[in-house]
Amino acid sequence: MAASSSSFIPTPLAHADNLGEGHPRVSARTIRRRLQQSVLSARRPLLGLPLTQNHRRLRRQWCDERSMWVAEWNEVVFTDESRICLQHHDGWIRVWIHRGERMLNSCVMHHHTGPAPGIMVWGGIIHHSHTPLVRNVNTLNRERYISEVLEPVVLPYL
Repeated sequence: MAASSSSFIPTPLAHADNLGEGHPRVSARTIRRRLQQSVLSARRPLLGLPLTQNHRRLRRQWCDERSMWVAEWNEVVFTDESRICLQHHDGWIRVWIHRGERMLNSCVMHHHTGPAPGIMVWGGIIHHSHTPLVRNVNTLNRERYISEVLEPVVLPYL
């Protein structure tokens, strides 16, 4: 089936591509049902910018220059900041439903409009360790990032 070669092929296109000599015709409904019965599930794709050949070359060069690092990686900190929504879903929750169940109360995600309460957290990972999560109450500008995150949290690990 053509759907295995690309996750983004819509079911009708996968149906059209599976026609060939000596192969039985398979309906779009059968393809959807088989996908639902398998370990695959419907998810939102990650979004990303397409990389040019120059971007790929520069990334490869960066990796090649650091391929022999051993001790140096012990001093690298990978960090990320994330927002955790406290009240409603962020569009990532999925529900499997049968035909006619879409409007059932158990299948509807209720939420109110307007700003949703949430918290921002910052964390980092280091060779064989991790930093504690730092809760960011307000906007984290350069000065606050240095005084509230880098100096008290990251420097003790380096």
